Amino acid sequence: MKFAEKIIWSCLIILSILFSIGSSVLIYQNHHNLLQSTLKHNLSTHEIEVYSLETRLFQDSLEYSMSFGQDQSKMMNKAIYYLEQFRYTSQTKKTYGLSLPDKSIFYSNIDNQFSQYISVDYNQKYFIKHKDHQYKMFITSKINTGKDIYYLTSCYDMTSVYQDRDRQIINFLIISIILYTVAYTILRFLSSYLTQSIHKLNAVTKRIANGDYSERTCIKSDDEIGELSKSFDEMAEMNEKKIHQLEESVIQKEEFMGSFSHEVKTPMTTILGFADLLRTCDCDIKTRQKAAQYIYTEGKRLEKLSYTLMDLLSLSDQQIQLIPVNFQTIIKQLKEDYDKKDINCLLKFDSCDQWVKSQPELLFTLLRNLIDNAIKASKEGQTISLQTSVQDGYMKVSIIDEGIGMNEEDVQKATEAFYMADKSRSRSLGGAGLGLTIVKRICEAHQTTLSIQSQLNVGTTISFELEVLDYEEE
Repeated sequence: MKFAEKIIWSCLIILSILFSIGSSVLIYQNHHNLLQSTLKHNLSTHEIEVYSLETRLFQDSLEYSMSFGQDQSKMMNKAIYYLEQFRYTSQTKKTYGLSLPDKSIFYSNIDNQFSQYISVDYNQKYFIKHKDHQYKMFITSKINTGKDIYYLTSCYDMTSVYQDRDRQIINFLIISIILYTVAYTILRFLSSYLTQSIHKLNAVTKRIANGDYSERTCIKSDDEIGELSKSFDEMAEMNEKKIHQLEESVIQKEEFMGSFSHEVKTPMTTILGFADLLRTCDCDIKTRQKAAQYIYTEGKRLEKLSYTLMDLLSLSDQQIQLIPVNFQTIIKQLKEDYDKKDINCLLKFDSCDQWVKSQPELLFTLLRNLIDNAIKASKEGQTISLQTSVQDGYMKVSIIDEGIGMNEEDVQKATEAFYMADKSRSRSLGGAGLGLTIVKRICEAHQTTLSIQSQLNVGTTISFELEVLDYEEE
């Protein structure tokens, strides 16, 4: 059963139960009030008639002075005469029965099917009997005429009281059917209106399941469905981002494998070619030395590539413990390292005696990779600067060069593995395009981000921030 049908039938069932209970109580109350009123009226009428009959018969008994038998016959006739008068002057449907103390009936105009209820066992009490859709009220009272005793049974027709109750029940059923029909129509319309949002949510869910991840419900309402729609849209947006990230990750992995294969293929081809030359040809010393030099150079290149990949894997797997590091010590190590190398650029380092939250080996690797990239991008005689500035508890470290620079697309892809803006220049200098990838991983381990600003033929500035520590207080 659909949700709209559940709403309709739930409301109808509740409405029918409450309406039935309310109507039943009202019908019962009306019937009870009418019944009690009619009973009181009949009892009062019966009491008056008994008193009147008893008074008249007592007076008549005083006028007749004859034998008991003759007197009793005349008294019976008088009693019947008075009852007939009561019957025809009354506005209600009633009949009578007269009986003697021995329970013999000497007068009755009560229907035969009810004549058995003429009794002497009840005195000023009543009971109601039901037969063939008729309701009769019986009241029996004792009448003392002086010498004789009679028992008067009055029979009142109560059928109209119960017919009125049955009529109300029938009217209730008819009204209920009409009201339930109208209520069903209204509830059908309301449920369709209220469940529109659910239908829309269901349709959007199906479209998303079919691959249209940009679909949104965009239901604007302040009720629970509106909150559900908002949460659903947020979930769909997060799923879309995750899916795009996974797609980009797959593409990056494919590009990584392609670039890695290319990087490995080139030195392997060189190594195999010169090795085959040495194996198959009787070369002179100069040729053998040249072949051996190529094999050694390309082997070292493969060795450097493998070490770099191992560094990337270790950065991805291990948890980095950050400790206080004196930045001036790292600068001193960098100066000593580059003093041993033959470079054609001018290196400038800021003097910065600050303690930062870092890991010394990783910080040295990060700065060395940035400076190496700057050297590869610079021409002879150009300046490469390492500058620092402290603000709001963080130290900003920037590597600035005057090299070839990068366009916007190159900046966006600079941290991707094996990506090189100037491939020919980078390979000629022994690069594999993994330097900035390692730098990005190290920055992530330091919970900081890498900022790259570059302009073609002007230069590049790469920056990151480190938390400054008051090491003496610690």
